[in-house]
Amino acid sequence: MSVRGAAALIILAVIVSALTGAVAGSLAARGGLPEFSVLPSDLPLPVASPVTSPQPVRNPGNEAIPDAVKTLLPGVVTVINKLPSGEPQGSGSGYVVDAQRGYVLTNSHVITNARNSAPGAAFDAVFADGRTLAARLVGRDPQTDIAVLQVPAQGLTALALGNSDEVPQGAQVIAIGSALGELRNSVTIGVVSAKGRRMPSETRPDLLLEDLIQTDAAISPGNSGGPLIWVATRQVIGMNTLVVREPGAEGLGFAVSANTVRRIADELIKNGAVERGFIGIQYRELTAQIARALSLPAQTTGVVLTSVGAGTPGAAAGLRPNDVLTKVNDQVIDPKHPLATVMLAYRAGDRVRLTVIRDRTQVVVEVALGRAS
Repeated sequence: MSVRGAAALIILAVIVSALTGAVAGSLAARGGLPEFSVLPSDLPLPVASPVTSPQPVRNPGNEAIPDAVKTLLPGVVTVINKLPSGEPQGSGSGYVVDAQRGYVLTNSHVITNARNSAPGAAFDAVFADGRTLAARLVGRDPQTDIAVLQVPAQGLTALALGNSDEVPQGAQVIAIGSALGELRNSVTIGVVSAKGRRMPSETRPDLLLEDLIQTDAAISPGNSGGPLIWVATRQVIGMNTLVVREPGAEGLGFAVSANTVRRIADELIKNGAVERGFIGIQYRELTAQIARALSLPAQTTGVVLTSVGAGTPGAAAGLRPNDVLTKVNDQVIDPKHPLATVMLAYRAGDRVRLTVIRDRTQVVVEVALGRAS
């Protein structure tokens, strides 16, 4: 059974109706209103040091992984999503990325109300040392499943958000999170199985999960929003988000790449939401098999348009189904630069050049972007 055809893609937050008493009983009491940093909110997140020549990971028998866990665990949190009554309704994981301003990253679905698509009423961040800090929602982007919370900047440890393009396939990674909501600070080990994966859009059409990192590190419900860490650099290279549950499938976990996380988080911190320029197209990834069917070289990268909405900017520019979109301005569309991520750089009213292949002929069309609803 194919992953695209019938896999059960499990979003990894935990709804804790059955565990509410146990979770609530483990939370520390808090009083008064939280104090949040007054540093400028439009500054980008801190940049990790570039990876030049990371030290090779030592054999499992030594202390490389325990040392990394000891250093990084203080920056990982359990996120508790609460009802207006104060009762926990769900939980997931997250991690601090800015100790000076108190920014915590997690999945959008972790902080979503279990009964509708609105955010929860209140949130707590529980740290490895047992501290519980009230958190406020800065912004969320359901389409990429990323959210930013802010906690009081009190003795925080931040994890470095690395450049996910630099991590090689096969690199050793660890995932840290709150498995099943109660097994907090759980650490699992694996490798980067693949990069540039895209979640089957027909399974969750409301999401644009592209540029995913595939890993065989064990991740479970409750791990949502937690960090996937490259052991050699101790940098976060992904946000654990979903896992495939299908007979015969093992070790198929997926993390939103750190580069996508950074781009979305920076915009959420600056504007509270992500505004996308709108073309009005639906598409699928151009695979080697589809390229051959269209009489194109197998190495051609891009996306195939499956439909162009009537009255949209794409229709006005003359785009057609079966056009192969290969570039936006000068940026090539490929697994490392998926269309949805590239389009984050553009806003409504911007004019962009789209390079498309139509009937084996390359043409360039100019589109005036609309506003996504």
